[in-house]
This record gives sequence, C-alpha cells and structure tokens, in this order.
Amino acid sequence: MRPLIQEIITPHTPESLVEQLAGDHGVVLLRTTQFDLPSARYSFVAANPFLTFRSFGSRCEITPPAVPPNSHLPASICHEQFGNPWYLLDAIMARFELLDEIDSPFPLGGAFGYWGYDLKNFTEPKLPRRAVNDLELPDCHVGFYDSLVVFDHQLGKVAIVSTGLAADGARCEARAGERLEFWRSKISGPPSDPPLCAFAPLREPASNLSRADFITAVERAQRYIRSGDIYQVNLSHRLKAASALTGWELFQSLNDVSPAPFSAFIDCGDFQLASSSPEQFLRMSGSHLVTRPIKGTRPRDADPTRDAQLAYELQTSPKELAELVMITDLLRNDLGKVCEYGSVQVPELAKLKKFAQVQHLVSTVEGRLRADVAHFGALASSFPGGSITGAPKFRAMEIIDELEPVSRGPYCGCHGYLGFNRESQLSITIRTAICKDGFAHFNVGAGIVADSDPAAEYDETLSKARGFFAALNYAAKREVGRVNCHPGNPP
Repeated sequence: MRPLIQEIITPHTPESLVEQLAGDHGVVLLRTTQFDLPSARYSFVAANPFLTFRSFGSRCEITPPAVPPNSHLPASICHEQFGNPWYLLDAIMARFELLDEIDSPFPLGGAFGYWGYDLKNFTEPKLPRRAVNDLELPDCHVGFYDSLVVFDHQLGKVAIVSTGLAADGARCEARAGERLEFWRSKISGPPSDPPLCAFAPLREPASNLSRADFITAVERAQRYIRSGDIYQVNLSHRLKAASALTGWELFQSLNDVSPAPFSAFIDCGDFQLASSSPEQFLRMSGSHLVTRPIKGTRPRDADPTRDAQLAYELQTSPKELAELVMITDLLRNDLGKVCEYGSVQVPELAKLKKFAQVQHLVSTVEGRLRADVAHFGALASSFPGGSITGAPKFRAMEIIDELEPVSRGPYCGCHGYLGFNRESQLSITIRTAICKDGFAHFNVGAGIVADSDPAAEYDETLSKARGFFAALNYAAKREVGRVNCHPGNPP
C-alpha cells in the first residue's frame, strides 16, 4: 500500500494544533518561520509514536505505544537492551524504510527526536566520560511515528500523512485510515483559546560556572592550543532558572522573541526540549547531503547603523573567519567519509546571516551520499557536528570532557527527523532549553582559538543567551498579565 497523503483546509497553525494534542504523548513540533532556505519550508507536528527509543550509556529502552488512560489493557512494557545505541537504532530504522516513496519532499513518517552529545562515546569509544549527568537525561530520545501533519509555508497548504506502519514494520491500510481520522478530528475544528498558565515570576538565571571559572577554562584550552594539541575548541557552560512555565509555554515565548529556522518542541515525558536553533547539521534528500556550520557571533542592535557596524566587524574579523574556515574544512572531511569521491563542495563560505538576537557567519558544504550509506549511517558517521566540538575533533572532545564539569545532555547533539522515505533533516541542538522539575536549563558556548580574549568569549556566550533571557522575561510578563485578567487569581 502507498502512504495516505490528504490535503486539508484548516484554520490551525502548527502551535494551535499542538494545543489540541493535550493528553497525547510524544508530541513533537518542528517549526520554521519566514526564512528563505529551501530546508526551512515546512513545519511538522507528530504525536503518539508506535515505538520510543531512549538510551542511557549502553542501556537502551524500547517502549511500545502508551496504553490509553482508564484502559483495561496491561501497561506498556519497556524492553531493555544493552549495546551500542547507534547499532540498535540502525536495526530498528531498517524495518521501516519506504524506498519506493522517494518523490515526496517531506518525510512520510520517521524517527523524530534528539540525539544527545554523549552519543559521541559510541562513535569514538576511546573517549573518556568524565562529566556528570546531573540532570539524569537520556543520551537520546527518539520516537518512531507512522503519521504526521505537514505545514507547507511556501504554498500555504496543510497535509496529513499516514503510512499504516506498525512496530514490526508491517503496513496496514486500516491503521493508516485510523490515524488519518485521528488527525482530521484534531485539525478540522476551530482552534481553542490557549489554557490559562500558572503565574510565572522571573527568577534570575545562574550558571554552573562563574565568569572567573569560565575564563580559567578558556585559558587552559588556550594552553592546549599553544602546545599544539588542537587548533580550536568549543567550550560551554549551563544556565539554570527556576520557572513555573511548562516546556510548551517556554517554547512559545522563545519562538516569539528569538525565531529561528529550526525551532523545535519535543515532549520527552518527564522533561521537554524547547529549541530555537539557527544551525542546520544535516539535510539529506535522497543522496543529496548538505551541512551549514555556523561560527562567529555578534549581537544585534536596534540602531541600524550600529547593527551594520557589528556585522562589518564580524565579516572582517580574522579570528572569526579563520575559525569558520577551519570548521568548514573539518566538515568537508566528515562528509567525505560518506559521500562519493569528488562530490563534496563548498558553494558558500562565510556568508552573513542575521537572526533576531545575534548575527553569524555561515558556510554551506554539500556532497552526494554513497549508494551503500543510509541516512542513519551518515548521521552516525558525522556525529557530533564539528562546529560545536573543535579541530581536530577527537582531541577537542577529550578537552571538553576535561574542562566542562557536567554532561551536555542534548546540547551540541542534534534534533530533527530521519524520514522513512530518505527525506531527513537534523539541526544542531543549540539555543535550546531543557525544562525539567520546575527549572529551565540552557547551555551556551563559544569557539576558542589561540587569540581569543577569554573575557570577550564569556560575553559572547551571554549574547547567545539573550533569547533565553528575553523568553523568560516575556513569558513572565505575559503570564502576569493573563493571570491578572482573571478574577480570583493573585497578582
């Protein structure tokens, strides 16, 4: 059977559709807004995966669909396996390939979720694992979805996709019809008013490293650079703020104040991921593969003259240009491992890209995937992205583990989807908040080279956190206003 693809006229936005899914599990929104990249044309909403895969080191959990509340059926059983998560995921992905359906520009079902930074220990088994996973997050959280809703922002169309796939890889026309009707019931009615949220006063964010500690780490990294261990390394610290906001509420605020081409909300059950990532890691369409590394940062300014000055400063900075050229070359090498010989090219080098809070330099590297390499294999081979590790990559990752006291978790891994029909897109997990147990955690980093100014690098990390700070402020003010409008709620 062919997947069912049904266009539907609806007043819903991706956000209002997510609000219709309250009570459903595994909700994912991959959101793009007003950007001119072909890869930023679509937004996707998915829910209720038929399998969920989570890994904690070599312990992997594979969970079938959740049992509906008040059901007489037994609870879902989580199956545990031990081994390399990349191998186990690859074996699961192989069940669901729809290689006869290669003419669609968007995924026809797929694996949606995040692949966290610490999966590096299974691409490079000799790496140390010193950092403490104090948040106790899984190294990856991936749901397998047989249906989804596609918002085509270029054509202004909305479509429901339903494949009928089940956990064993079988395809059933009746199941495809049931999932199609599920989505029709969610998307056909008028959008409802968003629910009233809890009062959310702003708490001052704190970092796991003081300014002095971060500067000391930068200076230690520079000693490694001067001794010839590395050329560049990305160092980060993690901000933490108490907040009564849910992950969904924080995502909405983050998307309002700091929109990005690859925004994402992923409900992982006991925590949520809210991202406004500007950086594309891998876009794979059939055999065509593209990556767009980002390096160099300057803040935006409301004064157009000052904003242009900052852009000129960025574009003419020898340090920023050298850093991006170095990482572009690293990614050329990474793509060369999985692409046909001679196909890897750099059509854009150090192009200025402006976002709501910051502006960056971006390169484009592309190649043609070898016939014997699947999309999942390309991801595993290239992981993690060179723009958020350093060069040489292996030694840079060793130094990161030495200088950063806590695990990065999802940060600096990637998130997005691997489509069952070889349409896949993954973005680097930066500008991303993890909402768990009443706190929002937000990592920020900077690329360190020999002539870095340690204090300036710390300030750069705070520039990258401006969207997070603004989202917390925006959300707090918005919720105060909404709560005060309702009698009986305290100011």
